[in-house]
Amino acid sequence: SEAVDKAGGVYLATLKLLAKYGTDTVTMNCLGGFAAGKLPAYPCLGFMQMLDEGGQGVCEAMPDDTISMLMARILTGRPGLVSDPALDTSKNQVVYAHCVGATRVFGPEGRSNGFRIRTLHNRDPRGACAESLMPAGYMTTTFRTSVGRKQMVLHQAKSLGPLQSEKGCRTKLIGEIRGDIGKLFDQWDQFGWHRVTVYGDVKEPLAEFGKALGLKVIQEA
Repeated sequence: SEAVDKAGGVYLATLKLLAKYGTDTVTMNCLGGFAAGKLPAYPCLGFMQMLDEGGQGVCEAMPDDTISMLMARILTGRPGLVSDPALDTSKNQVVYAHCVGATRVFGPEGRSNGFRIRTLHNRDPRGACAESLMPAGYMTTTFRTSVGRKQMVLHQAKSLGPLQSEKGCRTKLIGEIRGDIGKLFDQWDQFGWHRVTVYGDVKEPLAEFGKALGLKVIQEA
């Protein structure tokens, strides 16, 4: 489709920019850039490819998300899932939802999971993104830094696999919270809604990494 073709063009242009600046990491004002006509397509599909290959394409021009994903990659070699999570206190669950999701959650050398190419979450037919069907049965670690406040929030959940729903962002990973979801709900909006989720039980090394960077570590749940 035209949306997929244009997304491929944005991906190739992004690779040229990365080569120009000697990096494998980019964060982009995707929604605003597309709405203002400065981007011919959303970068979501290209970001998925970059994540699967060990680089970083990060949504919405978010420096703290980018730093968080970089921390996870340094520790584990695995990509993070940036998300706008939705909490369901009645089920002790959280849904990590966004329109960019890697399909190699265990790193570039790990096995891949299935995905579907979809229109963007608001059903914008001009945009294409991937719905990544991430695997169930693994502990995940979710966190986010605030460099300005010198803090890091952190919680864990067991992956229950993808949520089948037309509502919200396309990639939707269900997690069963380890800990007190009431505390998580009450303390959620410490510094923004986004979180970064990485597969693996890496709470302790992530906390130590944060402390080494001078961040106060807040256990959310």
